[in-house]
Amino acid sequence: MRIKALALALLIAMAASGCMWIHRGKEITGPTVNDQGFSLLTEAGIDRIKRTKRGRFDVRTGILTKAAVGLENLPYPPMIGHPGGGEMTFTFLGPNAEENVVTENITFDTSDLTHNVDMIVWFSAPNSMTDSHAELRAGIQRWGYRPEDVEAWGESVNWPKSPYSDRFRSVIGMGVGRSGLVTEVQGTRKDGNEILRYQMYLEEKYYKPEVQEIIRETGRSERWPPTPAPSPPAR
Repeated sequence: MRIKALALALLIAMAASGCMWIHRGKEITGPTVNDQGFSLLTEAGIDRIKRTKRGRFDVRTGILTKAAVGLENLPYPPMIGHPGGGEMTFTFLGPNAEENVVTENITFDTSDLTHNVDMIVWFSAPNSMTDSHAELRAGIQRWGYRPEDVEAWGESVNWPKSPYSDRFRSVIGMGVGRSGLVTEVQGTRKDGNEILRYQMYLEEKYYKPEVQEIIRETGRSERWPPTPAPSPPAR
């Protein structure tokens, strides 16, 4: 129960920042998929995802436009599902291959600044820290996370106790997965349990070869410290 409460607290924080649930009415009509057969995030489309427990999205270019999923006029990012609401499977057709994500809740994050979905966020609540660390180790092959980043998170369990050790949160790392999709995973540890927060980046810059090379090498999207700009030639 404590692990579900932690997941719920994280979702409430997201809702407070502007995310909201789309509520199911008595009768919802309208298109549920686009012309290519991929899921829409309209009210009818989300209702279908909830009923079938499945959604399918085309992100082969690393971009998901609002128009492709029917979000042009939606004033807030759709959040689908909640902890304890049952697992759903989301299939993402990536640049190299399909990837299936199983989760109880997922958010398609948008803003008024672009015509695209900025990122897709979902949570995983493993039953134990052992299961959590096994999931992260599987992410080395699946999502392209660096082994040293995953190992460092696992070793942090043994850090000396401090006033902050009962609740610890950290970005574990970024990776380019076997599907070609770019994701980042963040871990939150509390009371002996862990919640993993995944976010899939859908901005064009993350799919440039030079940026993906940096991600694979460093587990970040930028080198740190940044490479200094070359000095002008001496006169």
